[in-house]
Amino acid sequence: MIRTLGVDVDSTVWDLSAWVCEAVRDVTGETLDPESLSTWTHVLDVYGEEATMEVYERALSPDRVREREPYPGSSEVLWSLQEEGIHIHFITHNWDPEAMIPSLEPWLQEHFGPDIGLTVTTEDKLGILRELGAFGMVDDRPDTITRVADAGLWAATMLQPWNRELVEDHPRVYGFTSWSDFPNLLPPLRGEIEGA
Repeated sequence: MIRTLGVDVDSTVWDLSAWVCEAVRDVTGETLDPESLSTWTHVLDVYGEEATMEVYERALSPDRVREREPYPGSSEVLWSLQEEGIHIHFITHNWDPEAMIPSLEPWLQEHFGPDIGLTVTTEDKLGILRELGAFGMVDDRPDTITRVADAGLWAATMLQPWNRELVEDHPRVYGFTSWSDFPNLLPPLRGEIEGA
């Protein structure tokens, strides 16, 4: 039996905060403290709509995907899970899925393997997880990961300033600071896969 794990992209396999801080500096000339970055609403409240839109477009531009580096250890861990029979399906939000896929898919395949799946969407991730029959999701957004956990799926997040409180308060959301710690959080799927 093939088991599928949904994995977000931004702030999960690469550091979006660094790109947002760089874009804020380029657009406004100001230095944004990554620890204060909580949501796009925070950026909007501090810098206004016009600057926020420019920051958003710069930080999430499909043209800049190839410049990104994965978080240390994420490639090795996700390759290893695939070797153990866990299918990795990336699910990420973007305002223009058709523009993002041609840039993002080759980058993901280069770093995480040619057999990964990809859905770029403007829709709800929980519905996509259900369609895939996924056992769980790794995502950074508190609202997404809460809904995944509350739906009875396994849920984990790389700890970020905006989701630490959720991990402390929600008993079914697992947090990690390093991808090397991630495999120890997984539910007991390996024996199930090997015995299938």
